[in-house]
Amino acid sequence: MCGQEKTSATLTVRALPNKFTKRLKKEEATEGTTVTLRCELSKAAPVEWRKGPETLRAGDRVSLRQEGAVCELEIRGLTVEDAGEYSCLCGQERTSATLTV
Repeated sequence: MCGQEKTSATLTVRALPNKFTKRLKKEEATEGTTVTLRCELSKAAPVEWRKGPETLRAGDRVSLRQEGAVCELEIRGLTVEDAGEYSCLCGQERTSATLTV
C-alpha cells in the first residue's frame, strides 16, 4: 500500500514429492535376536510398513518408530516366520528389502 494505491499477489508453493534418501538394506539375523530395519525420507512424512502385502502394526514384538525423516521397524525375538520381504511406503514412494532369519 502507498497512500490510496495498493496491489496484491498470490504465492503458491508446490511441495516437492517425498523421496527415500536412504533405502532399506537386506538383513540377516539369528533366530531369537532383534533386528532393526531403517530408512530415511527427504522430509518427515507418515509411512506404512508392510511384510509382503500385509500392513504391520506395533505389538509385543514389533516397534514402529519415526523421528523426523528417519523411520525404523524393530522386530524382537525373531522366528523363522519373520523372514521375508519388508517394505516402507510413503505415498507413491517405496523401499523394500529381504530379511533372512
